[in-house]
Amino acid sequence: MKKKYELLYVLNGTLTDEALKEQMTRVQAVVEAVGEVEEVFIWGRRRLAYEIQDLRDGYYVIIHFHAEPDQPQKIESLLRITDFVLRYLITVSENDYMPSVKQLSDKEIDKFSVEDPEELVEQMIVESAQADDVISEEETVESVEKSVEQASEEAEAVETASDAVEDAEQTSEERTAE
Repeated sequence: MKKKYELLYVLNGTLTDEALKEQMTRVQAVVEAVGEVEEVFIWGRRRLAYEIQDLRDGYYVIIHFHAEPDQPQKIESLLRITDFVLRYLITVSENDYMPSVKQLSDKEIDKFSVEDPEELVEQMIVESAQADDVISEEETVESVEKSVEQASEEAEAVETASDAVEDAEQTSEERTAE
């Protein structure tokens, strides 16, 4: 009985687009040799959490596929010996696959292209509040203004504290100089 699997692998992020396509085709061919590929998601270049083989960037790809339970071991053994795959992980998907990256529609992109960032934050708070409870727009604007005031007061407090630390360091340096 076939199971659903998810393969996430990371390629060398410094490769050219042609080389990346060639490597992705090779990995996909390995998976197709032992199972049925359902869909492929390309996450693209991203910064690695830590260096792998002196590389800071990786190219992430996810393949959803169906295969017999003993087949992922064969895929792993082939990926283990390939030089171009930095890391890989095959997991069983009991229910649905991991949600893919949501593609924004043009309407949603236009919705979030706001000239004033504060207006965007205010709009998002209003939308989330309306989704939770129905409250008046005036109450939401007032709560946003209070939040902005609190944030600016906290920023001033942090700035004052950092100034005090700098003054203390300068004073201690002057004492040691004498």
